[in-house]
Amino acid sequence: MTAIQNPVQKPATKTATFDDLIADFNKIRSLYTVDDPLEAFKLIIEEAEMVSLILEAHSKIREIFPGEKLALEVTTDPEIAGWRSLWIAIYTKLEVDEALEKLTILDDTWWLDNITTVTKSKLHINLAWESDEI
Repeated sequence: MTAIQNPVQKPATKTATFDDLIADFNKIRSLYTVDDPLEAFKLIIEEAEMVSLILEAHSKIREIFPGEKLALEVTTDPEIAGWRSLWIAIYTKLEVDEALEKLTILDDTWWLDNITTVTKSKLHINLAWESDEI
């Protein structure tokens, strides 16, 4: 005899998953400045496997860049309709050579081994420079 799933249970599972994504996104917003929260959340819904990587990235980045501002930014490609991706921007005041050396350490010790878990290359890490200007 084949077991029949209760149709009421399926929506509860979807709701729990969506609720988990909302909770995870709120955690992300506590760790990063999120420039466009709605668009960032849409991308995370499409590529939910990014969530754990974004959360883990925070502690890995903090090991190498302890005081820098971290942002999660949505970028688009004007040449490809509908294409967008998430970038973790590390805003620093370090000299270029020192910042690039630290980014290389992050790449070599963690990022390059973990980026393969994200499909369609929708998540990236890059440097940005803070300005003293207002």
